[in-house]
Amino acid sequence: MNRILAGIIFSLFISTGYISFLVHERQQELQTLSRYTDSWSAAQLVSEYYRFESWLGLYTFVDTMDLDDVRLRLDIMLSQSDLMKGGDLGHYIDSNKEHRELALQLQSTLEYLDVHLEKMNRSDIKEYLKVMHELDSPLSRLSSGALDKDVNSINNANHNIQTLYYIYSATSVLLIILSAILGVLIFYQNRNILKAHLQVKSLAEELQKSKEKLQIQNTKLEYDVYHDSLTEMNNRHFFWENLTKTIEVAKKDNQSVVVMLFDLDRFKEVNDTYGHDAGDILLRQISHRLESMSLASDTLYRLGGDEFAFLSSGLTESQAVSRAQKICEFINQPYTIYNTIINITTCVGIVISDTERRSDFLYKFADLALYEAKNEGSGKIKVFRQRMLDKLQESRTLEHDMAMAIVNKEFVVYYQPIVDSFSREIYSYEALIRWIHPLKGILSPDSFIPVAEKTGMINEMGKSVLEMACREAATWAVPAKISVNVSPVQLSSKAFAGVVLSILKDTGLPNERLELEVTESSLFTESTTPMNTLSKLRSLGVKISIDDFGTGYSSLSRLSRIAFDKIKIDKSFVHTLSTQEDAINIIKLITGMAKSLNMKAIAEGVETQEQLESLQALGCDFAQGYLFGKPQPYVASEIRNGYQEQFNCERLS
Repeated sequence: MNRILAGIIFSLFISTGYISFLVHERQQELQTLSRYTDSWSAAQLVSEYYRFESWLGLYTFVDTMDLDDVRLRLDIMLSQSDLMKGGDLGHYIDSNKEHRELALQLQSTLEYLDVHLEKMNRSDIKEYLKVMHELDSPLSRLSSGALDKDVNSINNANHNIQTLYYIYSATSVLLIILSAILGVLIFYQNRNILKAHLQVKSLAEELQKSKEKLQIQNTKLEYDVYHDSLTEMNNRHFFWENLTKTIEVAKKDNQSVVVMLFDLDRFKEVNDTYGHDAGDILLRQISHRLESMSLASDTLYRLGGDEFAFLSSGLTESQAVSRAQKICEFINQPYTIYNTIINITTCVGIVISDTERRSDFLYKFADLALYEAKNEGSGKIKVFRQRMLDKLQESRTLEHDMAMAIVNKEFVVYYQPIVDSFSREIYSYEALIRWIHPLKGILSPDSFIPVAEKTGMINEMGKSVLEMACREAATWAVPAKISVNVSPVQLSSKAFAGVVLSILKDTGLPNERLELEVTESSLFTESTTPMNTLSKLRSLGVKISIDDFGTGYSSLSRLSRIAFDKIKIDKSFVHTLSTQEDAINIIKLITGMAKSLNMKAIAEGVETQEQLESLQALGCDFAQGYLFGKPQPYVASEIRNGYQEQFNCERLS
């Protein structure tokens, strides 16, 4: 019995020692299970890298995006890359030569951006993105490898714990026989082991779900980067990548590169008339038509708004134009949206180059051709010609010279008299701007006013002319009026009336001596600002004349609304007085209409005595032209000094 008891006690001692050994082994396996952070760290690193690439890509195409946002993402990425230098992920990377090289490449790429980001322009960043894209696949393999390693580690640990569980159970049965108290303890231990087993199993399932979710997100992210969200067509980013590839292939095969840009005509009218929802539906329907064409899937792109693009190579000019016409035919077919038939056309700009291999220049040339097509009207197709680039460069040079001319005060005012048709007394002077160009000499307004209006420099230019003319007129002893031309751009500004009144106050010129000449096109706009501005100025005594009457789209309703003081008959009618009976009838009609509206009529371009006599017979009140005087940088001394009431205007001719 003692031997049995001793044997039981000895067995209990051995079993207890063995249980201690099993508990130790279980703890080691549980610690193994807790070290699964390699895949999470790698996934975080790769995800942040893709997000940083997306921010860089957006920055190259969104002009309003701030570089500080990109810098913030770069700093986050730099902090994430520190994970590769230590910890479990660092040990995992050090254990593999390929992973060590990848870590060094990534660190070098980020350090380069950290040093040079603020010095790089958008084009440099776009080029550097190609270098960064080369790390996408290796980083994905790093993430997948870390995940596989952790999953294998968990599976092995799970298997080992199961084995320990069976051994532990058998030992527990023995200990239950030996001791009820020990059996209870073993029962609790078994329950704890079972809980750990379930936790490990649940953790493995969560890791698997995370892996699948990450793969789906990566696939969607890659699709979104290269496709337009509205039409699902290839987007601008994809266009630039494929343009670079097309150029490389064409260069290798010694072929031409063809870039076409399509811009919808009157698309804004669709948005304004039917709403932006209808505009979006129209764009989607257009994209479906383009995709239905028998063209390669990667040749058509939506660049944004109502602009589309086509890429190809090896086409002749006639083939390219034919292809553009075919695409336009698809686009130009009627659309039915909200039970309404909408017709729309498109203009096309084409560049075909066998020598130019710079993507940005090819796009620029196609855009210039598109701009010229849009200027010619709806549905036009234009192929790039060198003269288009020359014209652009000439315009840019003119813009630069004009900006410098404003600073250097190269713009001056010439004065041309307006006389009474019957007495030939000087009624007023018209202030005409001239540009004293340092190289080209005196330039007339026709050569620079359109550019000034386009760039907005007309506001400063017009203000300067108005101020010089008013200051000059304020010094005249004879109180003749001063007429100043006003651009539609100036009239569209709500501040223009305040500018005029301020100049009159500063120069001391009475409001009644100033006449503003406006064109008919200034009034025919959707905005009410021009009419309101003129009405306000006229109520304060400033005279208003409508210039070049008969060449625009004036209506009696608009003339009666503002009650102009004078109507200037365009010189084209005056020049044909002696040769075309229609010109006489038109002038007669205009002068009669002016009298019925209590306005005065002024004839421009009077050069002969015969023309003057005809105008007198037709009842024209005032005349202006070379017969009375050419534009001069000064006014008649008789007006300035006031010592002659009747002035023979023929002396000025």
